[in-house]
Amino acid sequence: MDKHINSNIELLSPAGSFECVKAAISAGADAIYMGGDRYSARAYAKSAEENKIIDSIRYVKQNGKRFYLTVNTLFKQKELEEIFLYLDPLVTEGVDAFIVQDLGVAMMLKDRYKDVKLHASTQMTITSSKAIKLVRDLGFDKVVLARELSLREIKEIRKEVKDTIELEAFVHGSMCYSYSGACLMSSFIGGESGNRGRCKGPCRLPYKTIVANKSVGAKHRELAPYILSMKDMCALRNLKALIDAGVTSFKIEGRMRKPDYVEGVTRIYKKYIDNIIAEKNGNIVAKHGESDIEKDEQYLLKLYNKGGFTNYYEKHNGIDMIQRYERK
Repeated sequence: MDKHINSNIELLSPAGSFECVKAAISAGADAIYMGGDRYSARAYAKSAEENKIIDSIRYVKQNGKRFYLTVNTLFKQKELEEIFLYLDPLVTEGVDAFIVQDLGVAMMLKDRYKDVKLHASTQMTITSSKAIKLVRDLGFDKVVLARELSLREIKEIRKEVKDTIELEAFVHGSMCYSYSGACLMSSFIGGESGNRGRCKGPCRLPYKTIVANKSVGAKHRELAPYILSMKDMCALRNLKALIDAGVTSFKIEGRMRKPDYVEGVTRIYKKYIDNIIAEKNGNIVAKHGESDIEKDEQYLLKLYNKGGFTNYYEKHNGIDMIQRYERK
């Protein structure tokens, strides 16, 4: 995919607070994505207040970076009447793009804000070139690919859509047991919908396994009680292959995380992305050997993890992708 390497390869970092924004920028993020307490799939993130978002936008723009606003929940009819009251002041400050799930809302935003780009949220569960062409023709500039796609599938998608739209892929952070945004478990168990940005994470809880009316491991809760909890994604070793496959934006999950996590993860991925780009452009760079990668992976594990690292890029499904046991 060398013809893509001259594109602006982007490292996109999460922010749930103004402190996280500063941490991400200092660590080398090219863009920040953030949401408030309304219309965002991370409604519990700390950046709920409008003035904090405005301060964040100003800080990001002052540093010459891009700011993406998440408007990626499903909307109710009555909310459509008030959405612009919320968004107008933020757009005035310089929002570069909206990350959107609801197609109706996307068309409303496109009509009102001509200069703001549209990014199709991973909540749309876009997994094929046909779906990408559909949203592209509706006016979207970028697609955030479903986290469940393999490297091979991404290559095939890029071949079909060519250079007509940007592709963004997650590279680090939490993974869902279900397809992102398609889970109702939190609604059923806790009365809080993940599709409304209020997921309680019931998949992260310990459960008993019942077989033939008998509880397996009832007396020994250490016997794999975390049977729905996915390990975290880490694609540090997949970055070069993802660039070759046509991905132009690398997304770190974690708008609920603290500034030290945002800073640390952003800094590590920035180092590897810059190294890959420099090498592909013919510049002399220091090689990252196996010991360097292992050291950085251990650092990322210590920052935060749910039972270890995995991803779908090279492997689809398997018991080793589940946390299963209590973290030590």
